[in-house]
Amino acid sequence: MRRALLAVLLAATFAGAASAAQAAPAIDVSCNGMADCGNWFASPVTLRWSVTNGTRSAGCVDETVADEGTDVARSCQAEGGGLTSTLVAHLKIDLTPPTVSAITPARPPDANGWYTRPLSFAVDGQDTTSGLAGCDQPAYAGPDSAAASIVATCRDVAGNTAARSFPFQYDATPPDLGALAAETGDRLVQLSWPAAATARVERTPGLGGAGHSSLRAQPDGLNDLRVRNDVRYRYAVTVADQAGNTTTREITAVPGPRLLAPASRAQLTGPPMLRWTPVRGARYYNVQLFREGHKILSAWPRRAHFQLERRWRFKGHKRKLADGDYRWLVWPGEGARADRRYGERIGARRFTIDR
Repeated sequence: MRRALLAVLLAATFAGAASAAQAAPAIDVSCNGMADCGNWFASPVTLRWSVTNGTRSAGCVDETVADEGTDVARSCQAEGGGLTSTLVAHLKIDLTPPTVSAITPARPPDANGWYTRPLSFAVDGQDTTSGLAGCDQPAYAGPDSAAASIVATCRDVAGNTAARSFPFQYDATPPDLGALAAETGDRLVQLSWPAAATARVERTPGLGGAGHSSLRAQPDGLNDLRVRNDVRYRYAVTVADQAGNTTTREITAVPGPRLLAPASRAQLTGPPMLRWTPVRGARYYNVQLFREGHKILSAWPRRAHFQLERRWRFKGHKRKLADGDYRWLVWPGEGARADRRYGERIGARRFTIDR
């Protein structure tokens, strides 16, 4: 009987102790809906408190915290069953992006303020709250632009980012000399190319019997009047753009008066424009047209071209440009036309009219 009563008393004692332990309040907190509040936050933090087995007695405010700092503290105190529980939430909040303090190119511009080769950049940043996590190290390799730019980005530990642009000029493409052309005339060579920042020309053979000579050129061409007819000249043209990129190309030319158009033995359906190179000192030209060995036209234009017509008069007879084969010749005229002084024939060509 005594043993049974002792067992009942012991059971009652343990039950009372368990009841006292269960009566202690339990406090939980969530940050933006998450149970883990120990990480950095880059936006205001919404706190939600929950208490079981007790009631809130101090703090425990459900709120959105926007204070910045490494230890923004909020607390909750609860009472129940004669016991008190306290929980403190230590928040780390950084709402301010870092600053990109410096962007430094890996080298100075290559020429005249321009970069002509791929370029990398060093980026520095600062952050006063959560600290700097790192900055991108951008690079640039094109496209060509007078207003090129890169964007450098830095991040802080909380996850905030900041970006800053850096403008510069970039041109890695040499000038194009594909359109380099040479036209010749009587003691004349005319060179042309797309306009560049600077240009220089080396001619072989050179001036005054020299093996080669440098000639002064314009940014888009050169008129070389110090040449002799029927001599082959080689020109090495080097052009540079504003960024200092250069291209060199060679072209040859043989000056001398010659017929230009229409092409030799051209097949035509209508009256052509006859064209030839100007002759220095010529006051006019004599153009003659033959058909089947008979002269059917003689004209004296002042310029180095003459437009044939479908019909005209020659030596009192009506003529027309009928189907058939034609031969045309041109001479330069010197002095007054009445003097009938002509230079060496410029050339002779044939064409066919077939309609």
